[in-house]
Amino acid sequence: MALMDKNMENLGMEINKLIDLHIAENRKRVNFEDEHKRAIANISHDLRTPLTSIVGYIQMAKKEDIPADERKELLSIAYERAKRLETLLNDFYELSIIKSNELHVTLERINLKNIAIEVLMSFYDQFHEKEITPITRIPDEAVYIIADKSALTRVLENLFANAFTHSDGEIKMSIEDKDHVVKLKVENHTNTLTEKDVEHIFDRFYMADQSRSGKSTGLGLSIAKSLMEKMNGNIQGQLHDGIFSITCEWRRAKE
Repeated sequence: MALMDKNMENLGMEINKLIDLHIAENRKRVNFEDEHKRAIANISHDLRTPLTSIVGYIQMAKKEDIPADERKELLSIAYERAKRLETLLNDFYELSIIKSNELHVTLERINLKNIAIEVLMSFYDQFHEKEITPITRIPDEAVYIIADKSALTRVLENLFANAFTHSDGEIKMSIEDKDHVVKLKVENHTNTLTEKDVEHIFDRFYMADQSRSGKSTGLGLSIAKSLMEKMNGNIQGQLHDGIFSITCEWRRAKE
């Protein structure tokens, strides 16, 4: 009898484990379906908005009695909306390729310091336009990590683009090489982000400051996170005393 009771107890435990596993898997399925629905809704909205705007401006420009300078301005606005639509489609396509595992990265020993400086210099015009002098803290010596050059460049471009979108002042970049771990941090002062924003900052299509949605597709940081995962790295966001920072982390490459 004791043996039978023990067997029944074990059977009950196994059944409970199966039930818990079923509940967990069902919850994952529901979350995935909800995320998929939100993604489709966001894509539809983000595509429809610039398309509607483009059509509207072109229709106004087609009017026969409109002055030439006004027609030129309307077409210029339509062109800018079309470029935003192109950016959105390109970003969405890039993210879909990454998520479908069709993107193959080539991991090699790369000098992070050199790539970071190159990307920083590519933003010279934006720094000049916003009258910002970037503050950098970079080691004198080379800092090597294992990464894909193209993916690494894309990650850093997205981090700086995000900093420009949300910055209310200075922008800083630092590289730290300590205890076999390499960290690159991009930070900026902001009055627009909240703790809730930081929790979702890497979600697809999430735009913390909706008033600036015209400057972002809401995909940049999601792409950055996906690429970091491809390179076996880590990326995190943090908000402290009005300073928003994003830190990328890799294991230091062996000599």
